[in-house]
Amino acid sequence: MKIYFFIGTTTELIKLSPIIHELETRRIKFKIITSGQAKVNFDELAFYIQKKSADIPLGEKVDKSSTTLFLFWFIKSIFSILTLRAEFKNSNKSNTCFIVHGDPVSSLVGAFTARLYGLKLVHIESGLRSFNYLEPFPEEICRVIISKLADMHFCPNEWALENLSGVKADSKINTFQNTQAEAFFAALNENSDYKKDLDMEKKKYFVLIVHRQEHVIFGKDEMKRIVGFILKNIDKNMVCVFITHATTKNFLISSGFDLDSKEYQNVKFVPRLKYTQFVNLLSKAEFLMTDGGTNQEEAYLMGVPCLLLRNVTERVEGLGENAVLSKNKKRIIKDFMRTYKRYKRNRIKIKVRPEKIVVDQLVR
Repeated sequence: MKIYFFIGTTTELIKLSPIIHELETRRIKFKIITSGQAKVNFDELAFYIQKKSADIPLGEKVDKSSTTLFLFWFIKSIFSILTLRAEFKNSNKSNTCFIVHGDPVSSLVGAFTARLYGLKLVHIESGLRSFNYLEPFPEEICRVIISKLADMHFCPNEWALENLSGVKADSKINTFQNTQAEAFFAALNENSDYKKDLDMEKKKYFVLIVHRQEHVIFGKDEMKRIVGFILKNIDKNMVCVFITHATTKNFLISSGFDLDSKEYQNVKFVPRLKYTQFVNLLSKAEFLMTDGGTNQEEAYLMGVPCLLLRNVTERVEGLGENAVLSKNKKRIIKDFMRTYKRYKRNRIKIKVRPEKIVVDQLVR
């Protein structure tokens, strides 16, 4: 059986790395194709996987964030998959597994690739649903389409599995946990104490992440209101570590936030961190405020109180326990900032190895 991974972002690589690690441990050959949606930083996983680079890199998108450039990359990537014809000569569903992850647009491109060349499409983290096509956008749409194309579905829990009850497929498997879990705890063991680098070893802090395009581009006005409210209501004895992705920085500047203003003296604007740095920073945080679903899972694994700056979420992890859905209401946000300690939970104990379940199914 030939195995291919189609990866578009570093986050996808992180979540798939336990499967890659399992394949490497068993000495099973595989190839990685990178779609070019974003730069995939293999060096962030050097502590965990042996793979250092993509076997087949497709053209990478310009390292700038804009809707126009993204659409240009998408169109270009559709044509790029035609260059893979020689690679998949004599390949079919009986001898080739083509793995995509979750809901990025690049995974949808990967799904089209598998269908074009008649390969067995394997969808990791399948079955998640927000039941709202506008949030997350366009990811919810991508996930629904991929579900209709996939031959094998690996779902992280029973709820996700049930969401696929009306979907026809060769197999639907519950992995009982997200494949990200083992990579998360492996990164935590690296002891990359970024808190020292921020010169705040003795200070309490929370982490703020706002980066989703439906919020910082299409829903910019509402998110400006929410971010402004959060920054004005920070406890004077607390530091806000604001992770600023490229889209986040563009949003803040265009929305009139002066990042150098004394008004934000207890806010540290920090660029995207390496995975080990972020995981360890999160582990010591008082709480997390985020619009990201992956961050919701990471907070759940750690038991860190988490406020979701969204109206809906495609995940159930932590809801009713450490995670609160804000629905972007100031009342809920303010109450969480005041009472976050009651949402603190113990770290999750992993009882199964989802990556083993996946690989066992792929090679049987």
